[in-house]
Amino acid sequence: MNQPSFLGDWLVSEYVYTPAGEYAGVIHQRRKLQPQGDVIRVIQICEPVKVAHGLSGQAEEVVNVMNKRVGEFVFDLKIVGKARHYLGEDVVGGGFSWKDGVLTARGMWTHFGYNFTSFSILVNPNRQVTGGKFFIANEEVATIVGVGVPENEGYPILKPTTPSGDYHGERYLISPEGELLETIAITANDVTFNETEGMRGRQKQYGALREIEAVTTPGETVSWLEVNDETTGMVAGLCKWNRDEKLHHVHVYLLRKSS
Repeated sequence: MNQPSFLGDWLVSEYVYTPAGEYAGVIHQRRKLQPQGDVIRVIQICEPVKVAHGLSGQAEEVVNVMNKRVGEFVFDLKIVGKARHYLGEDVVGGGFSWKDGVLTARGMWTHFGYNFTSFSILVNPNRQVTGGKFFIANEEVATIVGVGVPENEGYPILKPTTPSGDYHGERYLISPEGELLETIAITANDVTFNETEGMRGRQKQYGALREIEAVTTPGETVSWLEVNDETTGMVAGLCKWNRDEKLHHVHVYLLRKSS
């Protein structure tokens, strides 16, 4: 079995936002990934939300929802090629590893009572940016964006910032089956980060996370997420390109801030 890159004991800080983008607070979580035969046991221990000041009524409702996730949750993860199967009890569903350290997933938190979508990207071997959404069917309840580090480093911080300055790195072109087709060296700056040249769509900011839904040409759409990790000077992004409602290719990019 090919082990994922994010094994062991980790501390995670999850920043919670309302569907409208209001910051509600931060959740501290201990996460343990333990190989057990042909599965990996995942244990997540969630603390109550550390609540932000001056919340709206909607944000208070989101805090109440997320505080239903306080305590220990356990599920088994099975790796099937590039797929990830979540076997329960507390999380069921599945995911896909687009490249080493880059995962998207969806499923259900059974006892918490909400379905979810999620992503995670390793920006270096000891730091993972992560995030996702909780839903009732397709009604969004909350968005989270977070960061995880090894347990001995203490709870990490992910500042609510957008990229500024010049960046360089690699963009990976990946097939729907997860095959790496091309690696391209790219550069970006604070102008190109905020342009969607040739696209018609909308973008939304949730702290350090930016999401874009856009149309590029007739029949082609893109779903785009990007996290700016100011602590490491890294920007990580993942774009899913669809043609006629079928996944056509995926872009993953990892950029470093130029000195």
